[in-house]
Amino acid sequence: MENIRIITIICTYLRTPLCNLWKTVAFSFILTFLFQDSFLGAPVFAAGHTAIVIQSQTIAAYSEAVKGFEEGCKEKGISIKAIYDMKGDVDEGKKVIKNIKNSQISPDLILAVGVLATTLAKEEFADIPVIFCMVINHERFNLEGTNISGISSEASVKDQFTILKELLGTHKNIGVLYDPMKTGKIVAEAGLVAKRLEFNFIKTEVASEGEVSSALNSMIGKIDAFWIIPDGTVVTKESLEIILKMSLKHRLPVFCTSSAIVKAGALVSISPDYRQTGLQTAEMAQTLLSSPTVISLGVKQPDKLKITLNTQTAGIIRVDISPLRSRQDIVLYP
Repeated sequence: MENIRIITIICTYLRTPLCNLWKTVAFSFILTFLFQDSFLGAPVFAAGHTAIVIQSQTIAAYSEAVKGFEEGCKEKGISIKAIYDMKGDVDEGKKVIKNIKNSQISPDLILAVGVLATTLAKEEFADIPVIFCMVINHERFNLEGTNISGISSEASVKDQFTILKELLGTHKNIGVLYDPMKTGKIVAEAGLVAKRLEFNFIKTEVASEGEVSSALNSMIGKIDAFWIIPDGTVVTKESLEIILKMSLKHRLPVFCTSSAIVKAGALVSISPDYRQTGLQTAEMAQTLLSSPTVISLGVKQPDKLKITLNTQTAGIIRVDISPLRSRQDIVLYP
């Protein structure tokens, strides 16, 4: 029941109040990244500008992003003087910040990987460019500032629906359950994208976890695919089990942005390529360091995406996945 254990982790993250997210959010990426091999990058020393890396903890996805950043910086003559690990703990994070300030290293730029590292870097380094990545729902954490830039950790709604169109075709009915207090903005944007791509978008509001089962049951006969978004009211351990069980029973394709949910039974996920995210942050670093008048580049969408498909689920619900098999960014599971 490994997948259920993983789902429990993300559900805890989604339902945790913001004031308690310090320790919880650092572990949310384990959901998507647990199945990858770990990597601990070694510092790279080169001439020119300098940077340091602060990561919330050492997990495979963060390491992939750091590896990409190292590769990109090496090509651009940016020296990475140190890589710090906050070990997923706010107290350890504060020690890391203190050590950086007390050290003789005076970096020209900081890469913050994960929400804990990003939030502390934003608070403690107002006069150094900070680039963040690997932060789920970055808008939720008010990661704005004159010196703050970043890469979104979610595929855009347009990218998600474009790939779904490639898989399922047009004139399909796409359903979503959501709490308007949490994900109303995402759903409003999705409605516009769906219309442009010739989807019929069917949305149902829920105010509590207990409403998910009945709402989905009433929607089943009206939709051709179901979209899971990171909504803490909808995405809980119990509700995900219900959604995945009902979708298999009714041969309903489920798409999302978490490969772990795909491994638990959803059909397809669309997420960033983490090594490419690191390379993209290196490009941003070069732009910032070579242009003294530019202090922030805002938050950019990921350059490259990864599609994860559950072939067993595809067989059970009888969906032809051949339209996506030839793509270079495809990962087939199992």
